[in-house]
Amino acid sequence: MSLKKTLQTISYKVKCKKDLRIKNKLFAQKKAEILNYYSDKPSEDIEIRDAIHFLKSHPLQTFSSDFTKAYAWDKVDVFMDEAKELPFVMHHGKRLYFIRSYRTRTIQYCYSGLLAEQDPKSPHCYLSEGFAIKSDDILFDVGSAEGILSLDHIDTLKQLVLFERDPEWVEALEATFEPWKEKVTIVRMFVSNINDNENISLDRFLSDKEYRPSFIKIDVEGAETKVLEGLTETMLLPDLKLAICTYHQQNDFTDLTGYLTQKGFNYETSKGYMLFLNNLDSLQAPYFRRGLIRAKKQ
Repeated sequence: MSLKKTLQTISYKVKCKKDLRIKNKLFAQKKAEILNYYSDKPSEDIEIRDAIHFLKSHPLQTFSSDFTKAYAWDKVDVFMDEAKELPFVMHHGKRLYFIRSYRTRTIQYCYSGLLAEQDPKSPHCYLSEGFAIKSDDILFDVGSAEGILSLDHIDTLKQLVLFERDPEWVEALEATFEPWKEKVTIVRMFVSNINDNENISLDRFLSDKEYRPSFIKIDVEGAETKVLEGLTETMLLPDLKLAICTYHQQNDFTDLTGYLTQKGFNYETSKGYMLFLNNLDSLQAPYFRRGLIRAKKQ
């Protein structure tokens, strides 16, 4: 290794350790804040009480539950596709690619987190026994990122449409779904309630298409309401299922369930609650949020 490369590696490790110390301090402060809040105002919700009980003896984390212990980041093997110059992991016998700027440790954390998210006990689990992606479904994956949910069902899907704006993730998605490219479409735009050079509504996207989605997954970093406002016509489809994240904004669960109820949908929630730790400043009382809702027509 050259001297320049060695110095860059040392500098990166020093920065990571410093960032980790700062993060751990902030997380410890937020944990104390949450525990103090629920000490003064005990919850009657059994799922929140279980999460508080877990948090008392564990570090602050997204999912306050024992199921997370089954997903160890240091057990994840990361490989490199030399031809594509992209890293990947083997996911149920298929290559799941990640963006080229991710380091190995980042991928290990990311993949173990993705597996935990879709544990049946997870507040972030898109599916349940009575709410599944079926054979021959047409899946719209809105906010695809790595596309792990779509990869899990690609063999039996009739068609898959991935919506992802980030160029690095688009590159990774193209690599992951190359073996099934005849039934996969990648749309390089944000999904919203407006239509311009960077945004498209699902109603507009479908205006010249002969097919219609039967299952839509929506995970768009807090813009879920805008996505729903842009599929008012699509919502009229009789057998449509929607899996929608509700944790990015404090009031998402209340706002989105109210909106969907007005549109004639029944819904169920995922199990438990989660903590949205991407922005600690926005994490205010009562702190815990429902992870997502699964909705279908009444």
